[in-house]
Amino acid sequence: METLTATERRRLVDAKERLRAADAIVKSRPGLRYAWTGVDIARALAHMNAVEVTLTRLSPPSAVAAKLPTIIADAALLLKPHDARVEDLRRYAAKVPLNDGDRDAIAQDMRAVYAACADEHVKTRSFRNILFGATFVLTLFAVGVGLLGWRAPDWVVLCAPTRQMVATCPSGGWAPASGDVFVVELIGLFSASLVGAVAIRRMRGSSTPYAVPMASLLVKLPTGALTAVAGLLLLRAGILGPDVAAAGTAQLVAYALIFGASQQAFTRLIDIQTQNVLDSIPTPNRDAAKDPGSASQRDQDQ
Repeated sequence: METLTATERRRLVDAKERLRAADAIVKSRPGLRYAWTGVDIARALAHMNAVEVTLTRLSPPSAVAAKLPTIIADAALLLKPHDARVEDLRRYAAKVPLNDGDRDAIAQDMRAVYAACADEHVKTRSFRNILFGATFVLTLFAVGVGLLGWRAPDWVVLCAPTRQMVATCPSGGWAPASGDVFVVELIGLFSASLVGAVAIRRMRGSSTPYAVPMASLLVKLPTGALTAVAGLLLLRAGILGPDVAAAGTAQLVAYALIFGASQQAFTRLIDIQTQNVLDSIPTPNRDAAKDPGSASQRDQDQ
């Protein structure tokens, strides 16, 4: 402390206060609103990033030079490939020794790297919230359709339009029953969960705490339930001909499975966007896996 200037002492005190604030946030129990918006996570991350920048400003130039490879790697992942700040950091890495002005410039570039990281977290959390919101609305709609079929079976008829020799209703009867819609929705949900499990297997995991792949899977479930009901309504309306419209219960279950799985045609765009969001969050392991020889090739070019 004796070797620090008055400005450096103020920075050190501010860093300690930020550390205590981040520790209090981490140890506190988040409420529903904070869990949804992620404000507490963003605040704790901002405090920790500010502390890192302050420590860089207070460290000897030789210590900052030792951390430059890690700083450059983070900057290359989070900023654009030819960002001027990345080039500046690489020039500092080639410069020996560093002076106090270089150290302050590196700390300023670190602030930009952390800001880019925070932006990616905000985008990921926002997309996660959109998926959860869509899942909630679709679930309410599916439950509403099921309750409508329960209270008024004649309003949502999934049986054959004409009486057949075999049972044609989803519940196994000859006349509309209160549980027909719920039975079809359950079959559609089951089919959608199977297809969703296969789709999510191809997604890359994420180190963020937002569970984006899980959110993209959940939105498939009510979608599958609704597409199963909608598909059978179209089928019973004769869109595929009178023979298909008169299908029995066993065939109806098979069609419900197919229509439930068809939700993938609608949610495939969500899967693509989910993967794009995950790919926008850089991780060293992912980039190394993509191009294991890139680092060595870059060293040779330099």
